[in-house]
Amino acid sequence: MKAFFAYIFALFFGLTGCSSPSVDTPPAGATIVTVIGAIHGQHQSSERYSLAVLRDAIGKFDPDIVLVELPPERFAIASANFNKYGEVRESRADDFPELTDVVFPLRKQRGFTMIPVAAWTAKIATDRRVTEKQLETDPARAKDWSEYQAAIQLYGKAVSGRSDDPGFIHSGAYDSAVKARQETYERLFGDDLGAGGWQAINAAHLANINKALDAVTGQEKRILILFGAWHKYKIVEALEARPDVYLAEAAPLFDK
Repeated sequence: MKAFFAYIFALFFGLTGCSSPSVDTPPAGATIVTVIGAIHGQHQSSERYSLAVLRDAIGKFDPDIVLVELPPERFAIASANFNKYGEVRESRADDFPELTDVVFPLRKQRGFTMIPVAAWTAKIATDRRVTEKQLETDPARAKDWSEYQAAIQLYGKAVSGRSDDPGFIHSGAYDSAVKARQETYERLFGDDLGAGGWQAINAAHLANINKALDAVTGQEKRILILFGAWHKYKIVEALEARPDVYLAEAAPLFDK
């Protein structure tokens, strides 16, 4: 009798060698997507999340397409320069060593497609800086600015000592810390910032991301979305609402 129950247990839990569908197996036709959060210039000084570490993680995922945080017009210049000179030589892209030193060179080696999906413009960035300075110095908004500074401090404590740890950056704890900070920022100043507000700019980024994903639905492409780490939770939340997308965890890509 014990042997019988042991057999039943083994049958149901796969211990007899019988296979069963894994919940981790992407469904047929799904677009396989992972989201990697970049730390921009910090990659150049971090050992834990260096450009080499990022390069290895991208290699493990082996994407067909990489969606990058550049506006189309800046990407066109950067791409043309890289093809001509072997260097990106574009001011906005130069702020993102994950692109200039990793993704552009890897595209040449691996042959994946790069698609620019950032919605930032120079005007949006300039207007945001000007408005933030006005908010910071406006006595009528002193309470709001103080509340925002408190949110920044709480975020700083939450990520202290771990802001360049890729395992932590690709965790729910990191996303929660960013969300608390940035949604305080949006609640207090979103209306003032217009197109540069946290909700507005992320909605614009996501419109471009969704357009790129729509174009490959059903083709079983492997797509890497590489954005500043703060944007990651917004992108993940949007991807979770897409039935055609299988969202692959990024954290295991950084396992040694």
